[in-house]
Amino acid sequence: MNNARDHEGHGSHTLSTAGGKFVSGVSINGIGIGTAKGGSPKARVAAYKVCWPQTITGGECTEADILKGFDVAIEDGVDVLSVSLGGPPSDYFQDAIAIASFHAVAKGITVVFSAGNDGPAPGTVTNVAPWIITVGASTIDREFQAFVELRSGLRLKV
Repeated sequence: MNNARDHEGHGSHTLSTAGGKFVSGVSINGIGIGTAKGGSPKARVAAYKVCWPQTITGGECTEADILKGFDVAIEDGVDVLSVSLGGPPSDYFQDAIAIASFHAVAKGITVVFSAGNDGPAPGTVTNVAPWIITVGASTIDREFQAFVELRSGLRLKV
């Protein structure tokens, strides 16, 4: 996997979350049929791979690769960077993600990060540098219905 392919699907998933086009008739096992789309479905998107299988680098996402990914995106002239990476918050001068995003913001690029996957407990948000936007919520256009059946046989939609 020493190439640009996404080895776990995370990059493809997050890219479609950011810029996926409109897809109608989407459901989960036939429930909640509706239209799915990314945050900006008509955007032109580019993906930068900075994480590798452990067999290649000894780690998943090295700081050098993260910094290089930001450098290339800046050189390419992107308008927005949507990044789904992070670890525990640390001193900004020691945090490669904070440093890289600072350079992008200084060039006029909006940088948006995921808040992480450990919440909703206090102190679980990652990517907290004040020059970036950190998000952790989403919405859907569908309602998932269930029924409660009472002993009398009456079924109520909830």
